[in-house]
Amino acid sequence: MTLNFAAGIYGDEAIAAMSVVSRISNLIFSVGVGIGQGFQPVSAFSYGAKRYDRLKQAFIFTVTLSTILLSIISVICLCFTKPLLLLFTQDSQVLSIAQLAMKFECIAIFFMAISIGTNMLFQSIGRSVIATFLAALRSGLAFIPLVILLPHIWGITGLALSQPIADLCASIIPIPFIFSLFKELS
Repeated sequence: MTLNFAAGIYGDEAIAAMSVVSRISNLIFSVGVGIGQGFQPVSAFSYGAKRYDRLKQAFIFTVTLSTILLSIISVICLCFTKPLLLLFTQDSQVLSIAQLAMKFECIAIFFMAISIGTNMLFQSIGRSVIATFLAALRSGLAFIPLVILLPHIWGITGLALSQPIADLCASIIPIPFIFSLFKELS
């Protein structure tokens, strides 16, 4: 809703373009979430059994696997941005805006694994406040201010950058949390 409101300033084409990119991005994000959900039982069991070495090993494996898969998908999307977008629209104005936004989003996808893995870890060990905060970063706490502010600074490019920058924030901010947790468990 916030994205559509911000895109509306630039017309129906911008709304359509950002909607298409958002759908594709969410589909790709789901790959990482699926891997993270597979990690949760291992994480919860290892934490409960006080097997912190296995917890850390499983986390590193999960983030590594997610990073590899998301990177492969991202590179494919970068290489085939236009054909992929043509599956959704033939409108040249929509394609122009969507290509820009999709390229920015594909770059951000490289970094999503740490965000997903950390969030899943904190959920599975019962640290719900941290997990909720981390989950709210991508679509709320970081995204909403960015989607409101960046279009005023950079126009439609700012609109296209708002979700990727929110994704980067959602990938960087969890890093101190994970280091703190592993230090605590050592």
